[in-house]
Amino acid sequence: MFDNGQDNTALNRNVFDLDTNFDLVYIDTPYINKNGVGVDYSEFYHFLEGITDYDNWENRIDYKSKHRRLKARKSEWCDKNRIHNAYNRLFAKFRDSILVVSYRSDGIPGEEYLVDLLKSYKKDVVSTHFGTYKYVLSRNNESREILLIGQ
Repeated sequence: MFDNGQDNTALNRNVFDLDTNFDLVYIDTPYINKNGVGVDYSEFYHFLEGITDYDNWENRIDYKSKHRRLKARKSEWCDKNRIHNAYNRLFAKFRDSILVVSYRSDGIPGEEYLVDLLKSYKKDVVSTHFGTYKYVLSRNNESREILLIGQ
């Protein structure tokens, strides 16, 4: 933490409920792997999610789960039939901002689809690949980190 001398705000809301007046929007949605399985962040980052909604944390815990994850919520970001539309809505909503999308090479939708979709809203789109990486418990040795930037 540091003081940058400016007033800053942190929000914990659905992205589609936010205002649109931002210079840059960084996007890091849950991923749907190549098998069509969505990764619900609530199962893995429940501590951070709990802190962001501390007053309701206790009511959101799934006490039946071994590692006390948060109760699952249906999300278009984890549904292979709805995620394409979700990205379209997101890019349209923030069309006046620089868009930076963190993504995986083996995600659904594919990189080519996201680049083409970004190009429908932005005149300059860059896709940069980084080295392979692996989550600690993952068996996937082929996925690469991608950064898509639309200006």
